[in-house]
Amino acid sequence: MKKDSLKSIIVITVICLVTAALMGAINSVTAPMIAEANAEAEKEALYLVLPDATDFTRVEAEEGELPETVTAIYSDVSGGGYAVMLSAKGYDSSNPMVIAVGIDNEGKITKCHVVSCSGETSGIGTKVSEASFLDAFVNSNKELEGVDAISGATISSSAFIEAVADAFEAYEFAKEGR
Repeated sequence: MKKDSLKSIIVITVICLVTAALMGAINSVTAPMIAEANAEAEKEALYLVLPDATDFTRVEAEEGELPETVTAIYSDVSGGGYAVMLSAKGYDSSNPMVIAVGIDNEGKITKCHVVSCSGETSGIGTKVSEASFLDAFVNSNKELEGVDAISGATISSSAFIEAVADAFEAYEFAKEGR
């Protein structure tokens, strides 16, 4: 009886070790592909929010200089404005929304784009990616007048609105050339 228990423990341990090794190997193969796909999605988002841009350069900032929602700031090399990448914690704070916001040199939003909102409730929180919500931001300045949270999706849309407000702080930072 004791031998059977020991044998079972050894078999289960070996199965766990083999499974862990396989998962590690798969991760080492897929991680670069996932990183490349994410970088491509971010680059595509930059051109969506600043469609007249020719190319982008990243604006460097020290940790703590910008709101935590701001993940990157890019300047259009032709001087057309700035694109800000944001990570907003909506309904599922462990899987934040990824948002791109374009702001022209007059401080007006050119466009907002949702890169990812997979952590939001389907059909409710995902309404932040619908044109009816996103279009309300176009031509808005930092006051975001006329932009309201979505009824029934208050957590997601409020987090989105707060992130867009943080984009203006990043815009000011980049424009001042700090």
